Amino acid sequence: MIKVKGISSLQTKLKGLSQAVDRYPLTMLFLFITTVVSAKAINDDAGDYSKFIFTFIIGAFISAVGQHVYERFFTKRSERLLIMGGAVVLTALYFLSVRTTSLFSIEPGTKTAVALFALLIAFIWVPTIKSKIPFNGSFLSAFKAFFTTVLFSTVISAGVSLIIFAIDQLFFSVNYKATIHALNIIYSLFAPIFFLSLTPPYPGKNDANRTHEELALREQMIERSMNCPKTLEILLSYIIIPLTAVYTMILLVYVILNISGDFWTKNLLEPLLVSYAIIVILVYILASSLENRFVHFFRKIFPKILIPIVLFQTLASMLKINEMGVTHGRYYVIMFGIFAIISGIIFSFMKTKKNGLIAPILIIFSAISIIPPIDAFTVSRVNQFHLLEHTLEKNNMLENNRIVPNSTISTEDKLIITKTTSYLDSLNYKDTSDWLPDKLFYYDHFNKTFGFDAVYDNYNRGSNYFANLDWSRNPAINIDGYERMVHLYINSYGGIDAKKNIPLEINGNVYTLTKQPVDNDVRIRLMSNDKELIQFNTKDIVNLIQEMGEENNHSKGHSLTAEEATLIQENEQVKMSILINSAEIYESQYNFDLYIFIKIK
Repeated sequence: MIKVKGISSLQTKLKGLSQAVDRYPLTMLFLFITTVVSAKAINDDAGDYSKFIFTFIIGAFISAVGQHVYERFFTKRSERLLIMGGAVVLTALYFLSVRTTSLFSIEPGTKTAVALFALLIAFIWVPTIKSKIPFNGSFLSAFKAFFTTVLFSTVISAGVSLIIFAIDQLFFSVNYKATIHALNIIYSLFAPIFFLSLTPPYPGKNDANRTHEELALREQMIERSMNCPKTLEILLSYIIIPLTAVYTMILLVYVILNISGDFWTKNLLEPLLVSYAIIVILVYILASSLENRFVHFFRKIFPKILIPIVLFQTLASMLKINEMGVTHGRYYVIMFGIFAIISGIIFSFMKTKKNGLIAPILIIFSAISIIPPIDAFTVSRVNQFHLLEHTLEKNNMLENNRIVPNSTISTEDKLIITKTTSYLDSLNYKDTSDWLPDKLFYYDHFNKTFGFDAVYDNYNRGSNYFANLDWSRNPAINIDGYERMVHLYINSYGGIDAKKNIPLEINGNVYTLTKQPVDNDVRIRLMSNDKELIQFNTKDIVNLIQEMGEENNHSKGHSLTAEEATLIQENEQVKMSILINSAEIYESQYNFDLYIFIKIK
């Protein structure tokens, strides 16, 4: 009986997979192309396929939402094709918007993440529009489907990885990329299809053409998908809600003790604001269908507590803008705070079936934050430019569209100038100004431009180090004996440059110079046939420059001779010399401009 039941369950899941393919055809096409492009990216270490991969992922999300729109409101085949065409057009527009940027930079990466989140909320919300299906139920169904998918995908990926490992160890050598390709298929293709197979066909306009038996079967599927498992009910009622209560008390005590002082200036609660609001909103939605003492108490009290806590902190974040201006991070904190306040009001004073109102509000807020001219990055860019311009003009440092150096201004203004220019530099906005020069944080350009070194919040507690190779004393560098030279630019705050793998051909053999970020360090490795020949860590440069600065009592910048600027790594196979053209270290951040000389022995 157990065996028959297991086979029947497996057949049901396989049938669900085939039905998902038929139900979401355009989504399946996008997922298949994503898998193919990802496979190409795995094989081509030097290529950058991120724009294509994220474009097809966006397309898969848009087409899945479009299918739910069709199921809820339309019936004709022509209408379905029109919605699919719209999904393709929107996907193409996304690609055009990111084609000239790197998705690993802050702005396009953040906007893509927000767009995906908004599409996910739309995917859950659309089936509940003017429907008897509550948003809470659709959310719970998606929540269960997600974790079920994670469980199945993890088990399958672990099993496949072990099988490949066993074959490699016991029979014949298997390329290490085989496991990566297998995981690509599992997570790019199988996992999303499996998730969609667990999404029930919700009530829609086409239900008028279905028989009573079909409608009854659909009702059973929907009810089963929205049923809260006993384990989850226990977890929410007797573990998560009590822990949330303790967390709430801690926040309340902090607010009460600091309401007249540090609360408004230090923003210690700001990182906790988002986590607390997310916890309360998420738990409230998941527990909406439960009926017990703990859940009833939570639904009645906690949304009302959420409102004042989030309100006070949102006001504190707004006041902070007067001090250091708007950044995209603070923009999102304030916007999320407003959303959390609205959610708290809805949860506190409206019936449970109205909880779905938070979904369109969240989608609208997400759209506002990524669509110019009032998106997070346009607003922050304009605000930071105006703050910088105002500070310079106040200190008579901006005349005829030219910055006039001034070392006598206050430390507070130095801090504002440093932070605004650093922010604009990190987002590559500096080129949009006629008077703000390029490469401010390169060599000693900052000091020459403004008349003082960069000043940060920890200025009085730490030291900054600047060093560069003095080419006037070293007009020629001896490269005798080396076979290749590679130029690298590495920084800690923006990651490494896009081309992480550099192919090298030396004496007829192919090598690859790779750059791998690890925590706040970057490892430079020379590889041959997937075997590491030698490795160098940029942490060694940090230590060298800091030691030289401390020994020579330097907290600013100094010049290096060719000998001082050279580090050598050597073993029986390779000799690698690292020549430091320039090095800038700001506490835990750094910029390095390097030349790498390589000799194969």
